[in-house]
Amino acid sequence: MMDFWRNEWDAVADTSEVTESEQSNIKEVKIVVSSEVTGRAKTWSYPYDDDNFYEIPTYKLLLIGMIGYQRIIHIYNVLRFGVTRKTATSPPYVCGLADKQRHIIKQWIPTYKVHSAASNEIGAWQVYGNFLIHDGPDNPLQECYATVGCIEICGGPQGFDRFNDDIIIFSGIQGGTRSEQLVRIGKSGKLVIEYEKADRPPLVSFIS
Repeated sequence: MMDFWRNEWDAVADTSEVTESEQSNIKEVKIVVSSEVTGRAKTWSYPYDDDNFYEIPTYKLLLIGMIGYQRIIHIYNVLRFGVTRKTATSPPYVCGLADKQRHIIKQWIPTYKVHSAASNEIGAWQVYGNFLIHDGPDNPLQECYATVGCIEICGGPQGFDRFNDDIIIFSGIQGGTRSEQLVRIGKSGKLVIEYEKADRPPLVSFIS
């Protein structure tokens, strides 16, 4: 993964800890990135643009939590794979996490801003390293976003904000502002993500 944006948020990351009592009061929330294709999206080679547009699939994401004694599943469409180039003169290829894997979310990054397109939905969840979950296109065929392996939440308006609101509700967290709650959830170890194994899609030119 590329480090071209890393210092933008590492320098401001909150390193304080969640207390044991806070952690015990936060319920586990699970994110499942499925292998089920739900549609298609328009993208470009990021961060080195080759002046071409490409087609990538969108995938089903399940957000799973408990409200009372009831198990609730909310479904989102996401970008899972993207197109990138190693240098400005290298050929493009499809990138992203294809293997089955599970991670505990490392933190909420309140200052993160989408780099490949204009978005007013700020913040991201860190899966590990430079792999994040953040805002994506409201309409994947009309708004051209790009990813080098991050999960991008589609749908709108404010699809990523609604995703985060669902996480807050499922976690059962109490007290503090919305921003403070997201930070505490990110530190709690209670937000987990599972990737189903998926075939890496081929490199395909976009045809409208």
